[in-house]
Amino acid sequence: MDEDFIPVKKSQISLFKSFPLFYFSKENEPLLYKKEGERIKASRIKDEQFPDLFIRASDRENASHALYKTMNAHLAETIFSQGLVPIRQALATLVQEALEGPLNVSGQMLPETIEILFQGYNENKTLVESLAKLSGSSDKLVEHTVNILSLTMQFCTFHHYAEAKVKTLGVSAILHDIGCTQLSSEINHTKTKLSDAQFKEVQTHTVKGHRIIKESTCFEPEIAMVALTHHEKLDGSGYPKGIVDISEEAELIGLINSYEPLAYRGTSRHADPQKPYNSLQILKNEVMAGKYSKQMFVNFCSCLTR
Repeated sequence: MDEDFIPVKKSQISLFKSFPLFYFSKENEPLLYKKEGERIKASRIKDEQFPDLFIRASDRENASHALYKTMNAHLAETIFSQGLVPIRQALATLVQEALEGPLNVSGQMLPETIEILFQGYNENKTLVESLAKLSGSSDKLVEHTVNILSLTMQFCTFHHYAEAKVKTLGVSAILHDIGCTQLSSEINHTKTKLSDAQFKEVQTHTVKGHRIIKESTCFEPEIAMVALTHHEKLDGSGYPKGIVDISEEAELIGLINSYEPLAYRGTSRHADPQKPYNSLQILKNEVMAGKYSKQMFVNFCSCLTR
């Protein structure tokens, strides 16, 4: 495939009305499939009656802006008019674009995503709590990130955080594991216990995520620091540096990051997801060992037990 072209996800084909789409011939030559401004027939999209399609690399940033605008509008529409499953699906699509798309565009558009969720909560006080309890069918990293975002929003709204703080924490939740996109596909998709060498590679995701976010100049410093330090612990047993001076934002995302696999996906030690009470009991042992703040843990528990 020509490096001047970028593949388009089949699920997003209908969102590219404003951009020309291309396909590759058997001779690997790019050919125009759809002109700018044209739509592909809905029936063809529904039945996926089209070849693998691509946009020009030069259109990527503008296309990503258009995608975010459309996806944010769709998220707002589903929040105020549809059920939880479509909301979860819309949110997963946004998260996937944030993890894979141009980060400078994410920096401009993600605060609007968090604002939409915030406004949705003001209309429906159980929205984020319900989203956090709803399983999805996305890629593992996307699924994990949506869960972390939902739990973070639940915490923020329960404790009446100011909207600016909610936006910072919400974007931090979405991007905290962006470094995982730089790990090998084998590690990201494994369902077995990691080897020591694989676990060491996984640990590099914090440094990689920090670098990715820092290289984009449109994020607050706190967001990059969350990516770097959300696996640090107050007793110095965390990684990548074993520091004990951790920001409130990183400590909160780190605590939720430890709770989420216990309650939703299972871990190598607990193969099946635990009930919320059991998950908190396991996490409480970590708190008592000095890895997390007791007050942060109490505050987190309170938002889960209305």
